[in-house]
Amino acid sequence: MDFKAFDLIVEKLTPALLAQEFDAPKPYEVENGKAMVFLSGNLAYGVFYDVKTKRFDLKSTTMEEGKDPKWRSLSTFMFNPEEDTTSDAESIANDFLETVEGPKRVELVRQNKKRAKKEDGTLDADPQFLFNRLMAVFPELREEMAEERIHYGRIRFFTFAKEKIAPKVENLAVNYPGSDPFEKMCGILNDMYANADMDARSIITIAILNEVNDTAFANIKEKLGEDLAKIYKYSRGFRGKKVKPEKIKKAKKVVARSLNEMK
Repeated sequence: MDFKAFDLIVEKLTPALLAQEFDAPKPYEVENGKAMVFLSGNLAYGVFYDVKTKRFDLKSTTMEEGKDPKWRSLSTFMFNPEEDTTSDAESIANDFLETVEGPKRVELVRQNKKRAKKEDGTLDADPQFLFNRLMAVFPELREEMAEERIHYGRIRFFTFAKEKIAPKVENLAVNYPGSDPFEKMCGILNDMYANADMDARSIITIAILNEVNDTAFANIKEKLGEDLAKIYKYSRGFRGKKVKPEKIKKAKKVVARSLNEMK
C-alpha cells in the first residue's frame, strides 16, 4: 500500500509535538497497517492507519512500565487511498493538529511535565526567565518590558519576543557574528532550550529563530546545541507557512468526531 497520506499526516504533526517536548516519531508495531508514536515522558500520541477498515486514528495513552498501553481514540477518519486525495489527507492532518494543539490537551502535557520535573527534583525556567537572561546581551529589554507592562498590564511573551527580541537577535547575528555578545546570546538560547519549559522553548524556536532572516540563521545555526538543532531542523521548514489552514471536513468520511471536551 502507498502510505503517502500517512507520511503527510505525521509530517504535519511533528513540529507541533516537538514544540511540546515530545520525541521525534517512532514506528509502532500494529497488525494491519502502520503506526507512528510520539512520546513525552509517559504520555504518548499515536497516528494509526488500519488497511482493512481504511481508517486513520489519532490516539493517546499513558505508558506504564510492564503493562500494555490502553490507547484512546481522539479523532477518527475514513480514508481510502484508491479514492481519496491529498486534499482529504490534509484535512485529516489539520483535524489531528487542532486536537493536539487544543488548550486542554496542551495543558495536560504541561502538567504532566511539571509533575515529572518535581519528581526528579528539577525546575523549569519560564519565558520571563528567558527574557531576563537575554538582558545580559540586550540591556534595553528591561525598559521595553516595563513599557509592555504599562501598556498591556502584562508581557505578551510570544508577541514581545517576535516584535522586540527577534530583530535584535537578527541584527547581532548578521552584523556581529563571532563577537562576544553573539557567543553569549547563542549560549543563552542553547542553555534555555535545554532547561526551559514548553512555553519558553516555543518562543525560542518559533517567535525568535523562525523570525530571523536566512543570513542570521546561517550564522546562528553553527552555534546551535544538539537539543535545539534537533527540533529546529523541523520547525525552520515551516517558516512563513500556515501551519493550520482552514480545513473542510466531508461528513461522509467522519466516523467519530474529535473529542471536543478534550480540546
